[in-house]
Amino acid sequence: MRLCKKSCLFWLIASAAVFAPGAWANDTEGLFVGVRFGHELADANYAKSVHYNAGVLPPPLDDGSVIAGKDSANDGFNAFSANLGYRAFLSDRVYLSGEVEGSVYGNTVQGFFAGTYTGNINPIPSQHVFPGAWSVEKNHSFGVNARLGYVPEGLAFLGEGRSVYLISGVKWLDATFEAAYDNFGHGNEAIRGVTRKTRNAVPWLIGGGVEFGSSKNRFDVRIHYSSWSMDYASGDGATGQSAYVPNTFDVDEVAISLGYTRSFSLGM
Repeated sequence: MRLCKKSCLFWLIASAAVFAPGAWANDTEGLFVGVRFGHELADANYAKSVHYNAGVLPPPLDDGSVIAGKDSANDGFNAFSANLGYRAFLSDRVYLSGEVEGSVYGNTVQGFFAGTYTGNINPIPSQHVFPGAWSVEKNHSFGVNARLGYVPEGLAFLGEGRSVYLISGVKWLDATFEAAYDNFGHGNEAIRGVTRKTRNAVPWLIGGGVEFGSSKNRFDVRIHYSSWSMDYASGDGATGQSAYVPNTFDVDEVAISLGYTRSFSLGM
């Protein structure tokens, strides 16, 4: 949370300052467009619990019943992004830039939730959390980023467009979660199915990168960390067949990407 606050504060400050005239400009100042390809290594954590209201289940569970379980999976998402932004120099070597970015994603992170079955012949839902496969799929996002960059005096071999930078931003993400369950309820009544939900999340990111190339055509390598979460629930816990079942997904990502930027400098 502290990192999130720092990330958002950095973005707000940068966004407020980026459109002010730079003290000194070079050919990288001004509008730019870019594309980016990357891979995001994701650590996804899935938590599921089953709740019943007091008085719904037979004794000794009639005072309310809650049981929970967790699972995690590690995999990655492929990402393609396009951006449009503006760079302004604050001195001859320090700049701020702001950009809007849209992204689409591929691949799915998958896991299997083992459940918490206690071994009874005819278990009731309060004694376990249903097992089943689950997955997380990122669809698309739209975001805003801010960069604070520095043009080193050395490293001339990286070209006139060289710089190192810090980046921070926030995105509005559309993602889909799928969770299957398969077990018995009261008596021998089968309770099985698949829950599929599409939800929005607000990931934040922070990272850094290195640019190289000419002042108008540049490449860069970037690494950043991002975190986001989503949740949904079903049922109300009021009957033996309608347990309140919240599902929560927390995802931490470390991404590495290669980008290309075309600059339209003030001197054009």
